[in-house]
Amino acid sequence: MAEEIAYGQGIASVVEPNMPMIDAIVEDIRYKGQLLARETKLSSGVLATVSIGFAIGFVFAVVMMLGPIAFMGGQ
Repeated sequence: MAEEIAYGQGIASVVEPNMPMIDAIVEDIRYKGQLLARETKLSSGVLATVSIGFAIGFVFAVVMMLGPIAFMGGQ
C-alpha cells in the first residue's frame, strides 16, 4: 500500500521538475513568437509599399497599352 503522508513533521522535499518537457514547451513558444514577429514585419512592409507599387504598376500598364499606338503613329 502507498506510504501515508505525515503532516507537520520536518521539511517537505522538493520534487525535481521535468525539465526536458518544460524546455520543449518554451522552445515551441519561442518559435511561434518568432514566426508571428516575422509575419507581422512582412505584413507591415507590404502595406507600407502597396500604394507606390500600385501607382508604378498602373503607369507601366498604361505605357504598355498606349506605347505601341504612339510608336505606330496612330495609323
